[in-house]
Amino acid sequence: MKYKKSWFLLLPLFLLIAYLSGNCRLSQGDPVSKESHLLKLVYENSQRFHYSPPVVDDAFSIKAFDDFLTNMDPGKRFYTQKDIHQLEKYKKDLDDHFKEGKLEFFDLALQLLDEETKKCEGYYREMIDAPFDFTKDEKIELDAEKRKWPADDKEMKDYWRKSLKYEKLNRYTEDLEQLQKEGKTRPEDSIRMDIVHEVKDMMDGWFDRLSKVKRADRFEMFVNTFVHLYDPHTDYLNPKEKEDFNISMSGKLEGIGARLQTEREFTKVSSIVPGGPAARQGELETNDMIQAVQQEGMEPVDIKGMRIDDVVSKIRGKKGTKVTLKVKKQDGSIKMITITRDEVIMDEGFARSAILKLDETNEKVGIIRLPKFYADFNDPKNPSAAKDIAVELNKLNKAGATSLILDIRNNGGGSLQEVVDMAGLFIKEGPIVQVKDRRGTRPYNDPDAGVYFNGPMVILVNSNSASASEILSACLQDYKRAVIVGGEPTFGKGSVQQFRNLDQFTPYPELKPLGEMKVTIQKYYRVSGGSVQLKGVEPDIILPDTYSYIVNGEKEYDHPLPYDVIEKQNYSQNTFQISNLDEVKKKAEERVKANAEFSLVDENAKRLARNRKETEYPLELNKYKMMIKQRSEENKKYEKIGTQVIPGLKTENLQEDLAYINSDSSRVARNDDFLKGLSKDIYVYESMHILSDLKKVQ
Repeated sequence: MKYKKSWFLLLPLFLLIAYLSGNCRLSQGDPVSKESHLLKLVYENSQRFHYSPPVVDDAFSIKAFDDFLTNMDPGKRFYTQKDIHQLEKYKKDLDDHFKEGKLEFFDLALQLLDEETKKCEGYYREMIDAPFDFTKDEKIELDAEKRKWPADDKEMKDYWRKSLKYEKLNRYTEDLEQLQKEGKTRPEDSIRMDIVHEVKDMMDGWFDRLSKVKRADRFEMFVNTFVHLYDPHTDYLNPKEKEDFNISMSGKLEGIGARLQTEREFTKVSSIVPGGPAARQGELETNDMIQAVQQEGMEPVDIKGMRIDDVVSKIRGKKGTKVTLKVKKQDGSIKMITITRDEVIMDEGFARSAILKLDETNEKVGIIRLPKFYADFNDPKNPSAAKDIAVELNKLNKAGATSLILDIRNNGGGSLQEVVDMAGLFIKEGPIVQVKDRRGTRPYNDPDAGVYFNGPMVILVNSNSASASEILSACLQDYKRAVIVGGEPTFGKGSVQQFRNLDQFTPYPELKPLGEMKVTIQKYYRVSGGSVQLKGVEPDIILPDTYSYIVNGEKEYDHPLPYDVIEKQNYSQNTFQISNLDEVKKKAEERVKANAEFSLVDENAKRLARNRKETEYPLELNKYKMMIKQRSEENKKYEKIGTQVIPGLKTENLQEDLAYINSDSSRVARNDDFLKGLSKDIYVYESMHILSDLKKVQ
């Protein structure tokens, strides 16, 4: 089964705090544990509030059984088939455990995991100092989804032998390569001795972290195993997680400028904060897997299995200091990325605009970049995406922009009301989106009869444009108000969530705060009746993209809600209507075919998709070196994509913004990066040509 990518939409997995101990009792005479009470509470509320709650029966139980074991041991490093056989007596009972708050299965699964972890630590300690032979022709499968659970202790021990060999081989190859670069040599024994110490330090740290994982941490995983069967976006959140959600949505995050999430035993980059240190450095990307963190003048620290907040604490640091991240890129290559820590200015994550010109036309094209649909749920006076877009549109109109690019690539969404208000800025009146819940369907209409921009529009999207980004794109596509441009369909999240505070539903005040549930309560639909669920919004004009050949978005999750269609709304608009999209598409296709950089992007996308499938690695030195060398050489060919200034493309700030930009030297530097990035962006460049074609065919 596919492991759930993230416990939460845009946030990392924070662990349930220790007060939810299974040994604590509610009160005298009440034999129910806190864990049991919370489990039943989550069941009752998920059934009561979810848009389409599943039938919690034996079939549900079987799915929960498989998912929980994978969540408990995602690398298949501890449980054997013998352990799973012991647990299978509960395979059809977990539906009842969920309803009734029973913990027998959870207790046994936890007991077996603890026993097998200690046993595997013994295997590691037995083998770590043994000489390693890289001449034997054998392989290791690194993707746990492609491996079966080891049959018995013998097979598990052999997996650990290969796993340790891979760790040593990886470091051995890196050390030889570094020595070659430096023109140095070292005695073979010295190299191997150091590698043993490195691997030992890494594994000791990992097992130490495993020993400190609390029962409460595992219990949160148990609870979320059940609710993720409803859909990927329904979650239990402890009080700390809810606080982090509010911080993220209001734009008050501090750090190095990279949001992280847990994926299995690893830490994954879920997004890059615009204008932050990581964004300015330019090498760290969404979906990179961080393997180790290195402070200046110190050895790298392996972070496999580390709690997400511990990883964050290692990456953060004083302004001006440097941190080096060892990351595994999407193509399987390993890269060391050094970032100078700096203050993360969150207004860089708000809407910002500029003027673009092409030498051949000299027409003024406005561009607005919107990283997310931000809103402060606690203070409506704070920044709002829709209000800020209205301000930027007014400034662009004053500056003489006759067409517009709205860039919502990598925009993961946000407030439903924000996107309804924002879409209404581009049409006079009409429905924006349809929302369906358990009571029926209703439209959300444009609340403002005003039109803030009446020229041709392009909306730039990618597979990370989700939720509110999809509502906006779908609406303006259905109205033929904007051309949607991107490399692949958008994310495909067609659902709406709402928070429910569990404190409201407990008769035991001594347990508060219990945390909250984020529950899917609605699905949203296009005004044309179709859903974006799973399918996303398909661009009108498809451009080659790095992730064109990779399955991404909602369909990559386990247990997503299905795609469906409802009745369409009556809608029309006469602000600006695209009348000849076919002709515009044809001209774009011709330009893309003639563009060498787009051809290179397409080549790289095919390479990336191929490398992602190749997860079996050789453990023989020459074959391993050959594979790594081949990938490294291939990677060099594509490193220059997006690094060259495009001839004839001019970028400039709006006059109204100059005083604000020039009031701070660091703001000047960030603005220079923003304009420079636009001047190298082939998707922006092609969008400008599309806008020019739109004018010609009207």
